[in-house]
Amino acid sequence: MLVWTAAEGANPIVPTQWEFTVVGIGVLALLLFVAAVIGIARSHHLTGLAQALWVLVVFVFPVIGSLLWFLIGRRANTSASRDAGRNPAKSAR
Repeated sequence: MLVWTAAEGANPIVPTQWEFTVVGIGVLALLLFVAAVIGIARSHHLTGLAQALWVLVVFVFPVIGSLLWFLIGRRANTSASRDAGRNPAKSAR
């Protein structure tokens, strides 16, 4: 005899809305992770060691590390380039 764990009348083959939600969140987390790694690799303001540390943070803490990269790491890039554009003598130091 087959034992059903799903609710009465539910089809166990068709995914439920919760399964779609979990898969969707997983896909978004994966895209965030991949975008962070690509962003770190393409950043010109970081040294090789800094890039390696950012990649390590993103691999150890995939969601939090990726969010930190987009909130902290990329902003360091934009503020450094803005400062260099305004005051060329300061960037030559």
